[in-house]
Amino acid sequence: MNIVDNAKSLRRICFTCVRGVGKSSVLKELNTEDLNVCFTTGSDILQEMMGDAYSLFEYLPEYRKYAYRLKIREKLQSLQEQTRKDLLVDSHITVYNLKTGGTDVIFTHLDYEFYTDIILLDSYPERILDHRQRDTKKKRVTDMDIIQKELEFERCKAAEISDKYGIKLHMIQMGEGATKELDKILKVI
Repeated sequence: MNIVDNAKSLRRICFTCVRGVGKSSVLKELNTEDLNVCFTTGSDILQEMMGDAYSLFEYLPEYRKYAYRLKIREKLQSLQEQTRKDLLVDSHITVYNLKTGGTDVIFTHLDYEFYTDIILLDSYPERILDHRQRDTKKKRVTDMDIIQKELEFERCKAAEISDKYGIKLHMIQMGEGATKELDKILKVI
């Protein structure tokens, strides 16, 4: 039996929004001592699996990207089995594809069954643009029209996935109170 069967009371939470919204910043501000939650990021797991080839992930064929995403999901399940805690994954539902210029849904067929909650950190395009322009360590799209489309697509897909698969959707507006809201949601979950 897998973790879903054995530990129905444990939650698996996808903490999501478009790249550059500030998810990592919100998580750094969170006081995790009184939370029974294991925190991880999908990109850290992918980087560990791929090593130096990680920077080339965007340019892999879609079937290879999907295979890596399935492996990430397996590692997440294993992590929760080991920790026996709720799991919060800093991840994405969708990503802008640099190769095609479109936005892709990156949830796999296994993710729909795995996650119990989605926490969408919402923002507005100008704030995301500002954040992306200040973060020079990462190459990110800074076209306002594309950012707006990414944001709308992420919102729509989060709502659609929540409705279709019975995954609880929580929305937090990025800003000064975002960390406090996340803390409150995690304590209720």
